[in-house]
Amino acid sequence: MKPTDAERAYSQIKKQIVTTLMTPGSVISEAQLMDDLDLGRTPIREAIKQLQAENLVTVTPRRGMFVADITVTDLSQIFEVRVVIEALAARLATDRITPDQFIELRRFAQEYQLASLDDKAVLIQLDEAFHGLLGKAAHNKFLEKDLRHYYNLSLRIWYLAINFAQPQDIDVVAHIEILKAIEAGDADRAALRMEKHIREFHQTIKQYL
Repeated sequence: MKPTDAERAYSQIKKQIVTTLMTPGSVISEAQLMDDLDLGRTPIREAIKQLQAENLVTVTPRRGMFVADITVTDLSQIFEVRVVIEALAARLATDRITPDQFIELRRFAQEYQLASLDDKAVLIQLDEAFHGLLGKAAHNKFLEKDLRHYYNLSLRIWYLAINFAQPQDIDVVAHIEILKAIEAGDADRAALRMEKHIREFHQTIKQYL
């Protein structure tokens, strides 16, 4: 189905926020968004309302709308949640992943391992695809929604740190090792490896903020 204007506005504004094209703390101009996206006021407002609910936008009476800021406290709290729900997703996916999902997950993991460590944009895209598919493979719509929400919040932080991160900071084998644990039917190992992946990613990002 063709997306509605509100869905288009939401998707495009969210992408700009997550990739930090709209920088944390910056003012959001409704009129500017209307011009840039060629959309009316109503869909823009609907999109902003949804992004506010997702903690990506803040609206202050008599001051205006802003891209939500990021603090070190935010970083720690986001990863406290991610380490739990991502491990749970890996555990559930071990038992519930479909053959087609496993084939696709393996493709993402292999491409991630073979990607150039200097091409961080590609690494981010593959990491997002891997984690997103793992959320689907858990076959729990509530978990999948939360996983995507907190992944997007951490992804925004990753984009802020991307220019400082070094190739050696990238855990290129994490996805393959999680995949192998799932293939072996070892839910405990899949969950533990995911926890390690998230914790190490947290430490990497933290040192550059």
